[in-house]
Amino acid sequence: MATHSSISSKPSTRKRGWENFLNGIKSILPDSGIITDVSRRVAFSTDASFYHKVPKLVLQIETLAQMQAVLRLAQATKTAVTFRAAGTSLSGQAISDSVLILLSPHWQQAEILENGDRISLQPGIIGAKANRLLAPFGRKIGPDPASINTCKIGGIAANNASGMCCGVKHNSYHTMTDICFTLADGATIDTADPGSVNTFRKSHAALLSALSAIAANLRKDEVLSEQVRHQYRLKNTMGYGLNALLDYEDPLDILSHLLIGSEGTLGFIANITYRTIPVLPSRATGLYLFRNLKDACAVIPALQQLNVEAVELMDSRALNSVASLLHAFYPHAIENGAAALLIDVGEQSEELLTTQLKQLAKVLCEGANAAKAMCEFTRDPLAIEALWRIRKGLFPAVGAVRETGTTVIIEDVAFPLAQLAEGVSALTKLFERHGYDEAIIFGHALDGNVHFVFTQGFETANDIARYDNFMQDVVKLVTGQFDGTLKAEHGTGRNMAPFLYAQWGEAGVAIMQKIKKVIDPAGILNPGVIINADNQAHLQHLKAMPAVDPIVDKCIECGFCEPQCPSLNFTLSPRQRIALRRRQQHMPVASRQEIDNAFNFLGIESCAATGLCATTCPVGIDTGKWVKKLRVELAGSDSVATQTSRFLSPSLAIGRFTLSAVKQAANWLQPETVERASFKLHRWTQRKTPIWYQDIPAGAKIRTPPGQPFSDKAVFFSTCPNRLFGADEDSSSMMTVVSRLLNKAGIEVIFPDNMDSTCCGQPWETKGFPDQANARRQNWYKQLASASENGKWPIILDASPCALQLKDTPDLNIYELSEYLLEYVVPRVQIHPSSESIMLHTTCSSTHLDKGYAIQQLASLCCTHIVQPEEITCCGFAGDKGLLLPELNASALASLRQSVPHLCNRGISNSRTCEIGLSHHSGVPYHHIVYLLDEVSKPRSFADKE
Repeated sequence: MATHSSISSKPSTRKRGWENFLNGIKSILPDSGIITDVSRRVAFSTDASFYHKVPKLVLQIETLAQMQAVLRLAQATKTAVTFRAAGTSLSGQAISDSVLILLSPHWQQAEILENGDRISLQPGIIGAKANRLLAPFGRKIGPDPASINTCKIGGIAANNASGMCCGVKHNSYHTMTDICFTLADGATIDTADPGSVNTFRKSHAALLSALSAIAANLRKDEVLSEQVRHQYRLKNTMGYGLNALLDYEDPLDILSHLLIGSEGTLGFIANITYRTIPVLPSRATGLYLFRNLKDACAVIPALQQLNVEAVELMDSRALNSVASLLHAFYPHAIENGAAALLIDVGEQSEELLTTQLKQLAKVLCEGANAAKAMCEFTRDPLAIEALWRIRKGLFPAVGAVRETGTTVIIEDVAFPLAQLAEGVSALTKLFERHGYDEAIIFGHALDGNVHFVFTQGFETANDIARYDNFMQDVVKLVTGQFDGTLKAEHGTGRNMAPFLYAQWGEAGVAIMQKIKKVIDPAGILNPGVIINADNQAHLQHLKAMPAVDPIVDKCIECGFCEPQCPSLNFTLSPRQRIALRRRQQHMPVASRQEIDNAFNFLGIESCAATGLCATTCPVGIDTGKWVKKLRVELAGSDSVATQTSRFLSPSLAIGRFTLSAVKQAANWLQPETVERASFKLHRWTQRKTPIWYQDIPAGAKIRTPPGQPFSDKAVFFSTCPNRLFGADEDSSSMMTVVSRLLNKAGIEVIFPDNMDSTCCGQPWETKGFPDQANARRQNWYKQLASASENGKWPIILDASPCALQLKDTPDLNIYELSEYLLEYVVPRVQIHPSSESIMLHTTCSSTHLDKGYAIQQLASLCCTHIVQPEEITCCGFAGDKGLLLPELNASALASLRQSVPHLCNRGISNSRTCEIGLSHHSGVPYHHIVYLLDEVSKPRSFADKE
C-alpha cells in the first residue's frame, strides 16, 4: 500500500525541509506557542490509546489565520502534522513523531441558532458544555460518547464519535448542517458562507472534479456500492466515509462529509454546526437479567420497535466486574453465561411513558425467555444515575484490577443485529483461546455495537505475539464470519489501519487511497493513520506502562481528569505528570536528567494538589496525593517550616502587619506602583516573595465580637486565611457576621481560646512537611475538644479546605460553614432572596465534601439568579500559590471574566484565598456566602410579628 508522506523522501531533503519549517514557524507563532523542551514533548507523546510517539515539536494555535499559515508552511516543507483535541482517542490517532498541533483555549466559541434547533461550535468546546448550552432549549447534540465530559467537538467530529444513545442516525455525519475546515494547502471554506463556497469552488475546481470522478466510479461498481451500504447500516468508523460518495452528488457535500471521521488526515475542522435533537422530559431506566446472551439479544428487535432511547448489553464477566456497584440493586450471584440489558426510555409526557413501560413489561417479562428484573423501570433520577454508573464503571473496573505494567485495551466492533448473540459468544471463545480471562464485553445493543476490554502487557516478544495473534483472529471473525465492522465508533487509528484491506478489500482501499491523494497530495496530515503501508503498524510504538508509584500506577492515561485540572493550560495535567514519569524511564540519560530538573516545576511545584482529578478519574486516582508525597521527598528538613509551625501566632501577626502596611503604601504611592514593584521583587527572588495586587486586602483585625446567650450553641473556629486576610474595607469581619447571623437563628457562638495559635495543619502538609502538620493538627484537636465540651457542640470552620482537612476528626462534629448554615440556620430564619445576578464558585474542597451541594443549595435560597461557570472547577489559588505562582491562578481563571453577566457586581464562595483570586480575575468582588445570607435573612420572630 503506497503512502504519500514526507517519510518516503530522502534524508537530506527531509532535513532541509525540517530546518525550513523550524525557521518559518518562528514568524507565524509567538515563542509561547512553540514547545520544544523534551519534558512537555514527552508529556504529549500519548493519548488514551496504547501507543506512544514523541513529537519533535508541539505547537499551540490561537487563530484560524495561524492554522492556515502553519499548514501552508508544512505543505511547502513536506512536514507531517497531527491535530490533537482532548487526546481521549483510543486508537492512537492523536499522537505524532513530527509536529503535534494543539488548540489554545481561545477555540471555545459557540452560537445557539434557531432557538436551539441548531448550534455552531468551535473545535475546542467540550461536548458536555455544548449540551449545557442547549439544556435551556430542551435540546442536545446527537453524539454522546462516554468521554463527553472530556472530549472536544473537534475530536467528536474528526472521529465521527457516537455513543450510547446516538445510534447511526444522530452522529456527526448525519446531524452536521454546515462545516468550516482548512485543507493541507491552507485553503479554508465555510459552507455556511455563500461567498466562501463560491471562492472555493473556483480555487479548488480540480479537487472537486476529482472527487466527483471517484464517486462516479464507485457508483459503477455495484458490488462495492452494496458493501458500502451494508457497512453503514451498522456503526462504522473503519476507513474514510465512503457512504458520502453515494449519499451526495455535489462534490463539496462529499468533501464536507469525508472530513467527518477522517481523524485529521484530510483537514482541520475549524467549526461545525449541528442539527440538535430533543431531550425527552419523561425518562425511566431499568436493568434486566437474562439466562444467556441469546435470550437477551432476542428481545432487542422488539425494543427497537418500541423506540427506546438506549439498550446496553453486559455479559456475565462484565456484571461480576462491577459487583460492588450492582449489589445495591441485585445482591445475588451472576451465573456464567448470563447477560443483562440496561434499558433507557424517554417520552414527551408521563402518560406516554407509562404506556410505553407497560409494553416493555410484556416484551421483557413474559414468555419462556422472560428476564428477571434486577431493577424494574424507575423514574427516580438518583436511581437512574446509579444504574448508569454500573454501565460506566465497566471500563475502569478492568483498569482497577490490572497488573502494574499492563495497559487496558478497549476495542469496538459491530455485528449485524441478527447475529449479535452469536458474535458475542464467538468473541468470548477467542478470549478463552488466547488466555484473556479478565476480558469483558458490553456495548450498544441497538446498533449491534459491542466493546471488549482486556489487559495487555507489551514487555516481551511473547506478549506482543499474543496480542497480534488475538487481533488477527478478531479480524477474521468480524469481517469473515459475520461481515461486521472492525471499528464501530472509536476510529481506525493506528491499531486498525493494517486491517483496512480485511474490512474493505482491494477496491475499497484503492478508493480511500485516491481520496487521500486528491485532498492531501503531499501526505502531511497525520500520516500512518487510516492509510498505512505497514501491516505491522498495530505492533509499533507500543506504550510502556512501568511502575511509578502505587498511588498512580493504576492510571490508564484516558485524560478524563484533565478538565478538572487548573494547571492544564499552564504546565501539565495529572495524566501528563504520570505519563511523563513513565516515559522518562525509557529515555536516554541526558533526557532523563533534563526531565528530572523540569519536573520539579512542571510536575510538582505547579500542581494545585487539590485532588479534584480523582473526582472524574475512572479508577479514582488522586494525583495531588502523589504530588504531596513527592514534596515530602524533596522538602527534607526546613527550619522556616518548623519555626512558623512552632510560632504560628507571631507569624500570622507579622503577616497581618505586612498586608496592612502594603495596603497603606498603595494608598500613598498608587496601587499600580506597588503592584509593579511586588512583581519585580517576585521575579528577582525567583518566586520566593509573594506578589501583591489591589484585590489583596489589608490584614485581618482579630476581635471576638460580643454575642447573645442561647441554649443552642456552636463553636466557631476562624481559620488561618480569615485570621490573616481582612474583610473588604466596607465589610464587617467574618467573626462579626457569623455571630450576628447565628444569633438571628437563636444559636450562641463560642469562640475558642488561643484561636490565633491554632491551625488544621494544611499549609505544612501541602508543602511536604507532614510532621509539622500533624503537630498543628493535634494542637487544634485539643483546643477544639475543650471548646466544644468534647464534642457536645458542633464545630464550624469558615474555610472549606480546612473543613475538608478535619472532616473525619473522631469524636467531634465538624461542619463547613455553608453546610452548617444550610442545615441549622436556614430553617430558623426568614429569607428574602436577592434578585441581582451573583457569581458562584464551588471550591475544590466543597466538591470533595458533598459535590458542592451545601453551598449551591444555600446560594439558590439566597438569590434567584446564580451564575456558576461550569468549566471552572478549580480556581488554582491553592493556598498561597495564588501569591507565589500567580500564573497558575491566572490560567485556571482565564475564562472567568467573560462569564460574568452584565450588571453583575458580586460573587460568592466559601474560601478566603479563593475569593481573592476570583475577585482579581473576574473584576467583581467575591465574599463568603455567609455575608449574603446575613443580608437577605431576618429572625423568624420578626416574621411572626408581621
